[in-house]
Amino acid sequence: MQVGDIVKSLDFVGIDTCYMIGKVISVSKMDGTFRAQFIKRVWEGTEDRKFKTDTFVAPLQGNHFMDRDDQPRVIVVA
Repeated sequence: MQVGDIVKSLDFVGIDTCYMIGKVISVSKMDGTFRAQFIKRVWEGTEDRKFKTDTFVAPLQGNHFMDRDDQPRVIVVA
């Protein structure tokens, strides 16, 4: 993952119905997180337009206590 990537960040490992999509604007190896410019949020399979924010922060893959190699929680999509 690097600045400029478009990522899909799942809220829950292995559940593809709750996630945020954003454009990475910073990556912090120091605290193991990334910040992304908000593009879209999906909750329980439906786009959630009530969620108002410009950015979101999430743990880098491998830095969340439930992360698994076989089911990534953060996926670079573009």
